[in-house]
This record gives sequence, C-alpha cells and structure tokens, in this order.
Amino acid sequence: MKIRCVIVEDQTMFLHMLHNMLQDMLRVQVVATARTEAAGLAACERHRPDLLVLDLALPDGNGIAIARRLMKLNQAAKTIILSGEASTFVCPDDLRGSVHAILDKTQAFDRLARKVRALVPPDQGSGIVEKLSAREYEVFRMIGRGLLTKEIADVLGISTNTVQTHRKSIAQKLGTQGSELLHAAIALRRPSFSSPKGK
Repeated sequence: MKIRCVIVEDQTMFLHMLHNMLQDMLRVQVVATARTEAAGLAACERHRPDLLVLDLALPDGNGIAIARRLMKLNQAAKTIILSGEASTFVCPDDLRGSVHAILDKTQAFDRLARKVRALVPPDQGSGIVEKLSAREYEVFRMIGRGLLTKEIADVLGISTNTVQTHRKSIAQKLGTQGSELLHAAIALRRPSFSSPKGK
C-alpha cells in the first residue's frame, strides 16, 4: 500500500524536482501538487493525504494553515516542512504531533528522502531512489534529460570532476556502464510533468 502525498511549493523548478524524486520512491504516490495556500487547502480537502510536503512562504499566505487543515482532515497524516529559515522556525504547539520534520531547503534533497522513507512501511525490493544518494539521484535525472557533465555541474553548482565521480558511483550502484547509464536514465523519465490546475 502506498502512502499518498501532496506537495505544496511555489517555486516551479523545485516543485518539479520534489515531485519527480518522491514519485519515484517505492510505495509513495504524489496525488497532487500546489503552488499557493488556496490550492494546497483544496488539494488536502480533496485527497486527505498521508503526507504533506510543505513550503511555508507561499504567495497568498502561510503554509501553516494547510498543515492545520490537514491535521483536522486526517489525524494520522504527517507533514514535512521545507523552509529557507528552518533553523529559526518554531513549530506551533498544536502541530508538534503531526510535523515529522523541519528541513532547510538548501539541504532538502540530502535529507527529505530519508525522512519520507521513515514513514513508509518496510517492503521487499528496492527502487532507484533507494539505491542512490539524493545528489546522485539529481545527477541521474539530469543525465536522463540529456544534460552534459558541464551542464549538470553548472546547474548544481559543483565541479565537473564531482559530477564524474557521481556518474561512476551511479553506474556502479545500478550495475550499468557507458551508454547503458544514459539508457537507464532515459528509461526512468516519465511523461512531462504538469501541475494540476485549479487544485
């Protein structure tokens, strides 16, 4: 049984990356995404998810209202908060039982996968996300999009040598080499992502 997840994040590229990372995890299903407080509230009302991945700073309000609404709709649901000010954020007392983690956005892809896995019941088998580190997974997806080593380095703000190191590690973990790595990355790609409208 999969845990059902709603993502609320106003930055399009970051939302896209979160969606792809979580959707490819074993036993996680992203049922909706939203970029505003209003859309996030509507998504929670409609889907009553098990997990809410939530940005706090939204164009039309504060994400806390969404977390509070979900807690009333599904008392067993958990919320993972993403914020650029995670170090200074104080979780409201009424949400302490439902907030699973508070992560700094700059560290989101290093820690989010581990936090989500902790919420998913054990199961046999292993998906690609489970085999790769968060940074390796980012590199792997960019390989699948056809980006070259230098382009990946520029996007991630790392050196080309570091990208090459990640490529070698990915190939070893996935048991691929040479062009097989590119084919595996392309095979992972899903149909073009589009966020729900009016949800």
